Amino acid sequence: MVDSQYKVDYVNWVCWISSSYYLPFDKPLPNRNQERPERIPYYQWVPFILFTMMILFYIPGFIWRKLNRSCGIDTKVITNSMLEMDPLNSEQRKEAMSSLAKHIDRALTYHREYHHGFIYSTWKRFSCLLCCTVGRRSGNYLAFGYIIVKLLYIANAVGQLFLLNVFLGNGFQWYGLEILKKWFYGQEIEAVERFPRITMCRFILRTLGDNIQPYDVQCLLPNNIYNEKIFLFLWFWLAFVAAASIYGLLKWFHYFTLKSRKDFIRCFLKANGVDYYSENINNYDIELLRTFVDSYCRQDGILLLRIITANMNNVLVGELICTLWENWQLQRKIHINSLSQHIEHRRGKLLDDHDDSNNSTLVESKTGTLTVHDDRYVLLPPRI
Repeated sequence: MVDSQYKVDYVNWVCWISSSYYLPFDKPLPNRNQERPERIPYYQWVPFILFTMMILFYIPGFIWRKLNRSCGIDTKVITNSMLEMDPLNSEQRKEAMSSLAKHIDRALTYHREYHHGFIYSTWKRFSCLLCCTVGRRSGNYLAFGYIIVKLLYIANAVGQLFLLNVFLGNGFQWYGLEILKKWFYGQEIEAVERFPRITMCRFILRTLGDNIQPYDVQCLLPNNIYNEKIFLFLWFWLAFVAAASIYGLLKWFHYFTLKSRKDFIRCFLKANGVDYYSENINNYDIELLRTFVDSYCRQDGILLLRIITANMNNVLVGELICTLWENWQLQRKIHINSLSQHIEHRRGKLLDDHDDSNNSTLVESKTGTLTVHDDRYVLLPPRI
């Protein structure tokens, strides 16, 4: 005789590895030759499903960290450096801020875009018509990567909802909404059909004489009490991540517009005594701000500054932006003086050749075009 406990254990293990099916108590048990309802295949794989979801959500963050290191602007390192400045006195903080600003300046100018004549200009205009030029030299390498990471988070959240529907079945993508509907109408909040506690298991037992006997037994799945709560939380979490990521993506699209970038810089400059909201501001100063935002900071610089702003107090961020602004203006003046000397030399040669018909000379460089007209020097922004 086989011990009855052994039979029970055997049936439990067979039902665990072969899946079971849900049959409500108000429905009769199918006959031997009738097809059984759809099986419930997921409960053995719940730990692996959760582990796979964790890996999928780790991938976008891993890609973002790799992009940070590859472009020379590690936002985490810069943010930590600014956090260390907070307890310093004014002199120490000014020195540390100057050092950090020089590091950011090197990172922003290292991949500065150079113009290479007609072919490059033609390609630039053509690529802008199609979409945009992406790369380190274009100043949007990090920003483009950030947008891609945002899209990956959206695809992750939405894709995992539908993948869970494949594993769990029964229209899992509407699971959370159905629970909310039951809660709103005061109904019992249980997902019996998706996570049944009691199921039926069909297995075949071979006896002596090649006699095969099919059996349907009733099984208890206590783990589904926890699975129901786990996957309900995951449904709401995935829905929240998808909605928050879509909102964040739209917000960053707005942040990358030229007007938003100028307003962001102008706000911090005003807080530190440089008022670009004044009615007395002239066109030259407006163009100076546009050049600083569009040609110096560009999308990558604005992204870096906004990430720092989200993690730091505005006082330190304002000091950093003003330091970058002052350093850029100093470099600009040095560059203008250098080009003006070159222009004077060229004008002298033109006068010697009696070819000073319009008293105007142009010198182009990577930072812009310096022109002298009627004894005035004007540095125009670079031509795109």
